[in-house]
Amino acid sequence: MRIITVEEHFQHPQAVARVLELSGPAPGKPDAGFAGFLQELTPDRDLAERLAGKRLAHMDRVGIDVQVVSHGGNSPSALDHPEAVELCRMVNDSLAEQISQHPTRFRGFATIPLHDPVAAADEMRRCVNELGFVGTLVAGTCGGLFLDDERFDPVLRAAEEVDLPIYVHPGVPPNSVSTAYYAGDWPTAVQFLFSSPAFGWHAEAGIHVLRLILSGALDRHPGLKLLSGHWGELVAGWLDRLDETVGWADYLARPVSDYYREHVWITPSGMYSQNQLKFFLAEMGAGRIIYAEDFPYVVRDNVSSFLEEADLTADERSAIAYQNAEKVMRL
Repeated sequence: MRIITVEEHFQHPQAVARVLELSGPAPGKPDAGFAGFLQELTPDRDLAERLAGKRLAHMDRVGIDVQVVSHGGNSPSALDHPEAVELCRMVNDSLAEQISQHPTRFRGFATIPLHDPVAAADEMRRCVNELGFVGTLVAGTCGGLFLDDERFDPVLRAAEEVDLPIYVHPGVPPNSVSTAYYAGDWPTAVQFLFSSPAFGWHAEAGIHVLRLILSGALDRHPGLKLLSGHWGELVAGWLDRLDETVGWADYLARPVSDYYREHVWITPSGMYSQNQLKFFLAEMGAGRIIYAEDFPYVVRDNVSSFLEEADLTADERSAIAYQNAEKVMRL
């Protein structure tokens, strides 16, 4: 069975260092154990920074034919600083060079500088037209703004123009949100996890997609394609409730679920639960699920076996494993 996974990350060490330098301090005052906790959480550098080596060996071992790779944590895409333009270009050029060494095994998502939406749109087009990338990934907000803000209209127009998806990936919530919502009588490590991979950034990424629906952005850009990880970042399981309650306002031209099922494809991002697969198969259909591992932050031994053991028809299994990705990203 052919397998394509699409939420797979690398990190550009120089870009990450500069993003951290320009981003300012993290929220709150770290306690004594937090630095050690972050060190333990940091993925192996070879896995994170190189496409060959251990990554390729892992893909061979678990049966992944193609990874679609994007920049992971501390991405310059969300950096609200003019230097983001140069950093994103550096990231994309580095990723393209690594892909060129194994062109049958890797493809890329563009990292775009949302600080400058016109430059971001231009970089998206360059990555697609010159570097052969197959979409774009944005990581959270930029300057506290989501993609529904009218300043980002050039980015949405460019995504329609190249006819490739934007992966609406989680990003670390702004400091004010992290402090107000996720700080409490617990260690800094728990605040970090609560605000980010445990819950917070999934809620924010789901809100990001909902804002694109509620703002009318999908009416203005009817060709826009969106990818949403972690089984739809809480939203894909909430569509009936959204239809009923947003419907009370008699505001949108169509139910929320109509927009969602027309514009959004969801991925598991390594959350390999058979119960979740069954539920979202029923909610979205096999044609709206694209496979993902979330490497190197999540490294699974059961990438192939999870689908092989699932209660799927042969057509459903093929659609999720590779056919949907091939169609949406023209692979």
